[in-house]
Amino acid sequence: MMMKAHYLPALALVSGLALILVGVLTPSATVIESIRSLRASPAELQEQLLWGATFFKISLTIFGVLVIILSRLPIWQQPAQADAPPSAAPQSKLQLVILAALLLAALALRLYRLDAGLWHDEVLAYTNYVRLPFGEIISTYKDQNQHFLFTLLAHLAFNIFGESSWALRLPAVLFGVGSIWALYLVGRQVTSTREALLAAALLTFSYHHIWFSQNGRGYSGLLFWALVATWFFLRGRTEDRAYLWLFYAPAAALGVYTNTTMIFVIAGHFIVYLLPLLTRRSKLWPDWGMGFLLGFCLAGFFTLLLHALPLPQVLAGLAGEESTVPAWKNPMWALLEVVRALRIGFAGGLVATAALVVFGAGFISYARSKMVVVQLLVIPTVLCAAAVIGLGHHLWPRLFIFAMGFAALVTIRGLMLLGQTVSAWLNVSPTKSAWAGTALGLALIFVSSLSIPLVYGPKQDFQGALDLVEAERQPGDAIVTVGLATFTYQNFYQTDWREIETLDALNAVRAQATRTWLVYTFPPEVQSVYPEIMASIQHDFKVRQEFYGTVGSGTIFVCLSDLPAANPAAVSSEFGSEK
Repeated sequence: MMMKAHYLPALALVSGLALILVGVLTPSATVIESIRSLRASPAELQEQLLWGATFFKISLTIFGVLVIILSRLPIWQQPAQADAPPSAAPQSKLQLVILAALLLAALALRLYRLDAGLWHDEVLAYTNYVRLPFGEIISTYKDQNQHFLFTLLAHLAFNIFGESSWALRLPAVLFGVGSIWALYLVGRQVTSTREALLAAALLTFSYHHIWFSQNGRGYSGLLFWALVATWFFLRGRTEDRAYLWLFYAPAAALGVYTNTTMIFVIAGHFIVYLLPLLTRRSKLWPDWGMGFLLGFCLAGFFTLLLHALPLPQVLAGLAGEESTVPAWKNPMWALLEVVRALRIGFAGGLVATAALVVFGAGFISYARSKMVVVQLLVIPTVLCAAAVIGLGHHLWPRLFIFAMGFAALVTIRGLMLLGQTVSAWLNVSPTKSAWAGTALGLALIFVSSLSIPLVYGPKQDFQGALDLVEAERQPGDAIVTVGLATFTYQNFYQTDWREIETLDALNAVRAQATRTWLVYTFPPEVQSVYPEIMASIQHDFKVRQEFYGTVGSGTIFVCLSDLPAANPAAVSSEFGSEK
């Protein structure tokens, strides 16, 4: 039960004043020194940290003012609405048992072989962030591999279980299982419990959902928070209860703290929230400001508060980020990657094509009956795509994982419609037509589950390549790495392999070695950043072995040249013309 209204202003006044005093009186250097050593940081970072501490103090002060103001709004005296519509249909014991069974199955599928080989981004997170002390984690941002909340949870897992690949991925597993439960909650707000359970089952046995739930990054967390925030949003806009928006705000902010792409989900919610203003010609519905103030304003403020300390680093990092592979910025490449993913996830191109047709039918159905589902699927996706393309960043399909839950709901709706159509052709009663749709849904889930064994391999087999080279290297051999493979072998495996960045350097190594081993991954990146070296690889090296990984383009190539470069200067001149 909510705290009685006459206690709220006094408590809020004391709390607000305390926050204001801390924000105003605490020196910025003291804030930083309380969580990390300021003096041990480089001069440029010291300045950024002090600015971040200043933002944090300002945020605390504003928070104190907001606590005092919000506690005095009339919404807290709002009487309970006895005639408020129920948030969802009642659940049977059987449905709850099915949900529990799905969650247990999801947990088992995602814990299995959780210790498989890490891939490049996981290694970056492992090395650059998760190993840091708590104070440095919350105040350090080097690149977009910093998913703050995920990093903190992985750091906690390291402290409890020790450093390992499965401990790094454990938070992703828990977020992944939680997202299935959250999808069920959202589904019951927009459709029947039957369809909600089928959509949850589709994610449970989805290749890609398992993949991201075993990926030591914050993407399954992004999906979880997007669905949880959506659940509070859908209920808040219909039930007009203050506590729903108070839960929405931290859920949305924690989503951004897990992955900044959550901003587009919140923006989509806000647009959907404002649409009634346009349709009602500025006639405000009762308590319309509750969601705006307690939901969106607090969500924005909590987001700022969580990011205040590293905010200068975040802004500098985003401004200085460079996209190195033009192909990865192409929307057509992203679309082809989605098609490739569908073929894997649905065990073949024919089923994937059928799934797309079914998705289209479900999309049209929701557009006619529950437009909010279409809005919450399309608006954040379009906003995210427009922002990424406009900024010239890589258009990774994983950025849109927040839409996976709604995609599952739409697909299941399409199957239910197909079941109704088939039943009508066969002159089957409407009651039995629902079972026909259910059977089709179960069939699609079964087909999807056939691809699950493919997920249980190394995302990138750096270890396999390392074992091969170390087993076959001979006295006089040189071992070099090119491109993104370098970081893993130098910083994670601590090898003595040499990084090569120019053709001249490669030829100099080859001239002094009996044989030269060259290891690389992500061919598009090597081709784009090191075209001369890639030309030399194709001309002078033979692929000794390829080590496949489940990451797209993530195969590790181990190449070997048995002959030294006869004339390094000449070879350099020959390939220099290809710049």
